[in-house]
Amino acid sequence: MSNSNGEAQVREVLSTFHKDLVNLPADVDLIDSRLINSLAFISFMQDLIDASGREPDLDAVPIAKLRTIEGLVEIFFGSDEPVAQGAE
Repeated sequence: MSNSNGEAQVREVLSTFHKDLVNLPADVDLIDSRLINSLAFISFMQDLIDASGREPDLDAVPIAKLRTIEGLVEIFFGSDEPVAQGAE
């Protein structure tokens, strides 16, 4: 799947949590910007798992990648190689 298609999928799932989403930059922190709160985060992750058909080991993913659209695209719609744990 291309990254642009993956990004569209992440944005579609995100729009179910935040209806007023318009042209959000891919590097915006979804938590700090309050687009996703801690209670919705678990549902958001499950929706991304369902949309991508991938269930990455979220404990092994750097937290920073879970906070942005571009990071989520890489995790859920990137290459089939596991996401390496990096510095947070």
